[in-house]
Amino acid sequence: MSTPHISRSRSAGFTTNPAFRALLTASSDATGADLDALFDEIKDLDLLVVLDAAGEPSALAVYRRISAFAVEIEYLAVAPHVRHQGVATALARRIQENEAAMVIARTDDDAIGFYRAAGFQISDSPSDPRWPDRRRYLCVLPHLPLLRHPVTDDGPVEWIQGEPAPAPVVVHPPSASWSQDFAALAERIGTALGSRALAIEHLGSTSVPGLPAKPVIDVVLSVADPGSEADYVDALIAAGFVFRLRESGWYGHRLFVAGPGEQAANIHIFAIGSPETARMRLFRDWLSTHGTDREAYARIKLASAALINESGGGMGLVMDYNRDKEPFIRELYQRILRNDSSED
Repeated sequence: MSTPHISRSRSAGFTTNPAFRALLTASSDATGADLDALFDEIKDLDLLVVLDAAGEPSALAVYRRISAFAVEIEYLAVAPHVRHQGVATALARRIQENEAAMVIARTDDDAIGFYRAAGFQISDSPSDPRWPDRRRYLCVLPHLPLLRHPVTDDGPVEWIQGEPAPAPVVVHPPSASWSQDFAALAERIGTALGSRALAIEHLGSTSVPGLPAKPVIDVVLSVADPGSEADYVDALIAAGFVFRLRESGWYGHRLFVAGPGEQAANIHIFAIGSPETARMRLFRDWLSTHGTDREAYARIKLASAALINESGGGMGLVMDYNRDKEPFIRELYQRILRNDSSED
């Protein structure tokens, strides 16, 4: 099939169109009065439609803006006679082109193969109340310009309980227990937040097999809006985590840490579709599959920790350690994003 002709529209123009109604039913399971109600729900959302040679709708995508960086596909459907011809992928790419944003979708096992093949990053997600028995996934299509030109994290920091004191920067050999430590943290966070924890992921150095690291488990928790602290702060504190800082200018970042005496952990909180989460995933996956870069990064980590501890009399700041690694990380990101297969 040639490149489909995709048009912007509004759902009101298709309220009585049988082909459009069939597509919306296929993507929502709604029929009858529920389908009529759904038309009312989506009347103000953005809509892309593919028309066939007879002028009938053969595919649709309904989506909405959810943040400065992301849009979410609410409904996506392709008629049987044009499936497996790249139409759905073309719709997702057109949304990204129109909005210059990360594209989010939530789906189940029926569609996860499509989103994976289309270049979306896939994470487990809580079940949807509409389909409580289905396994659900959060899918994110990175928008490379946002990843190549990220918001920097050198803006104002609001420390909740005072700035950290210098401490030894110790890089440990890789440990098989780190994945188990993450699993325990993920279960604890998921129990505390339920469906508000839209994705819980193991990122950072301890998530890369074979990479030496500070024995601190980095967890990225995706929520609907980090600024809505009432949705998660008290629940995480009740689960034993400590609220450490806010960086509202850096993708709304919040940081919690594990409590005293526990396995050290950082819980980074971002909104779904945050470019920073996508960058961290690409970095993890690249190092997991590129041994030369992994070994080079390990050497830099070990040398930096040794130098900082030596110059500080055995005590240093993690921010100084991170600053020493920054040139290597910046150059590696440039190479990763040049080679990313999700680029058009």
